[in-house]
Amino acid sequence: MFAARTMAELVPDFRDKVGAAGIDHTLSLLFAAGGDSRIWPDASTGRNRYGTRTVPAMDEISFASTTASNISPQSFAAAGHQLKRLFGVDGTATIAVGEWFAEIRGRIGASIGCNESGIVLAASGTDVELLALSLMLALSPRPITNILIAPEETGSGVPRAAAGRHFLDATALGRAVIAGEMLAGIAADRVEVQAVAIRDALGQARSADDVDVDVTSIAKDALKRGKDVLVHVLDTSKTGLTGVSREAARYISTLAPGRVRVLVDACQFRCNANVLAGDIADGFLVAVTGSKFLAGPPFAGALAIPPALVEELTTKSALATGLSDYTALHDWPALLRSRGDQEFGSHFNLGLGLRWIAALEQLEPMAGIDAIVERRIKQAFADHVRARAENLEGVLIHPHDEGDHIVDRAIFPLTMAVDGNDFASLAQAQGIHLALRESDVGPVCHVGQAVNLGTRAILRVAASAIHINAVSDRLGSGDTMEEAMRPIADDLDILFEKWAALSQSSRGM
Repeated sequence: MFAARTMAELVPDFRDKVGAAGIDHTLSLLFAAGGDSRIWPDASTGRNRYGTRTVPAMDEISFASTTASNISPQSFAAAGHQLKRLFGVDGTATIAVGEWFAEIRGRIGASIGCNESGIVLAASGTDVELLALSLMLALSPRPITNILIAPEETGSGVPRAAAGRHFLDATALGRAVIAGEMLAGIAADRVEVQAVAIRDALGQARSADDVDVDVTSIAKDALKRGKDVLVHVLDTSKTGLTGVSREAARYISTLAPGRVRVLVDACQFRCNANVLAGDIADGFLVAVTGSKFLAGPPFAGALAIPPALVEELTTKSALATGLSDYTALHDWPALLRSRGDQEFGSHFNLGLGLRWIAALEQLEPMAGIDAIVERRIKQAFADHVRARAENLEGVLIHPHDEGDHIVDRAIFPLTMAVDGNDFASLAQAQGIHLALRESDVGPVCHVGQAVNLGTRAILRVAASAIHINAVSDRLGSGDTMEEAMRPIADDLDILFEKWAALSQSSRGM
């Protein structure tokens, strides 16, 4: 009955409040709602912890989609239209809350080959990890070995979430919890976490075969010890690497059908959507977010569940009660929330839905770009970054970071250096990262947050779907690749000129 009601009926005076405050102002506030403290804007700067805003910032340059991006004007406008639909503002016909969220799930699902009934929304990629584990525990009567790939290159809270623990002191729904404690309904002895590295101690990428062997060995051992297994496939790490291979994951899943599940971590969303459709067809769970490559506001996650698992879940008991601190009723498709024994922390997460609307504005055009054209655009981007980075003092293109993934994932890792070829510390890299965001020297410029790779610290320059879509549109209008890339090349010039000035200033201190 709740799902059939409109927002205007639920909050009858909100339409007038929106009209008085302005839809844009209301929307910017809602973009920061329904997530934890990392996306709350600072009162003095208007920026969240990632340095981004909840309104378009056309005077800022962003190549930070590995971390977070400012929202584009098109995405902001799309979310504003959807907010009007919910509240009937400016004469817009209203839509029921449940139908609105079903539309969002349906659009996500259509983009990656999954039915709406298999899409569950979650506030972040870390929340998705907690959700996937909870589903696994509901499906399995045995203890579980959760095999993570390079958690240091995914998210800081992932190891805790993978163990069934609260990863922060407050959830996206505003519930106070104790970080590190087990969620209610999950026993500590039911979950063990094992991690496999994709880099060695020096930061060099390990061979794909070695990673596959390690994961397969851990899975076989767990099965022998009477445990079920959740295997992660890391589609794209913070630095563009992948592991375990999908071939190895398929093999492991055949070792004990029904006891091994595979979760593809595609939270960076940097592979072709057709690849994810293939994963779902293979029976894999798939985790995505709209807030990295797709450049929606931070905190928009989703879990895609294959049809056979959806059917199986409808016959299982309720999930761990502690999950209610993290999930809302309309995050779930009707088929999976129909069981009366499941608890939810609230009816809906409006901010989460709006952030996904913004991300979908970039995802859906991406689906129409030919794979060869997309590859050409990414190659051109990588070439432009390389040409500028090779002439920037204080930056090295380390041979350990070379590979096809630079173009495939459109992430260019740059090693920070001091005094010639000595590696800069993480703190020094963070200092440059923050200084680029200041407006003292040139416009605000965003790059991906500093990451440690062995003894090195890197900053990452990455393209987003905004860049790929814009270049594709210009190519479609008849521009040459050089002409189509010109706005991006100009922004890269500004970024690297500012970077050079900051590096020179730091050397003079």
